[in-house]
Amino acid sequence: MNLLSLDTSTEVLSIFGSAGPKTVELTRDIDLRHSEQLIPLTDWVLRQLSLRPKDLDLVVVAGGPGSFTGLRIGMAFAKGLTASIGCPYVTVSALDAYAARFNNLCDSIIAPVIDAKKHRFYTALWKGHQRVTEYLDIGPEEFQQLIPKDQPCILTGPHALLLKNSLSHDTCLLDPSYRCGIAHLLATLGLEKFQSEGPAKEDEGPLYVRKSDAEIAKNGL
Repeated sequence: MNLLSLDTSTEVLSIFGSAGPKTVELTRDIDLRHSEQLIPLTDWVLRQLSLRPKDLDLVVVAGGPGSFTGLRIGMAFAKGLTASIGCPYVTVSALDAYAARFNNLCDSIIAPVIDAKKHRFYTALWKGHQRVTEYLDIGPEEFQQLIPKDQPCILTGPHALLLKNSLSHDTCLLDPSYRCGIAHLLATLGLEKFQSEGPAKEDEGPLYVRKSDAEIAKNGL
């Protein structure tokens, strides 16, 4: 299968492509300049695989949570690309992909972390393959109360260190590769989702977890 996956949910832009057994992955820490870099970097990945956009069989895009702007850019790109070439797409939570690196650690709690700004974080807790909480928008003290006291907790994801440094009683372990790209993991999870659930709906949007500041101001909330 010819597959393209991309993560624009944070400043760590990650793009993965596969053509049969051949794969290419590109990760850039570019401070949310995705509108400038996404198209040329995607084109580069496809060229390394000798693929044209019309050769793609599936596109996978990170569906959130994360940067509101980054998610919208990624979703718009995926929808526009797949509509133009008649290709299906699916969305996968970036938190799911970060946690998937540790699916074999059944004795530890895994907490992928994305900065939600205003001293809050998007996260959820996993144990092995199983997510054991909802997707959360949470502060450091709330997080500290959430994690079990009798199990090791591993923080991963691009803002794991930021949360770790915000904890008043830090007992969590830090994944040394917490800022790694996840597009290859999105590809694996996305293909599984496509095979079990089919493509995304036309009106599918990002998983924001909370409303943007603009929406809150508009609704007077």
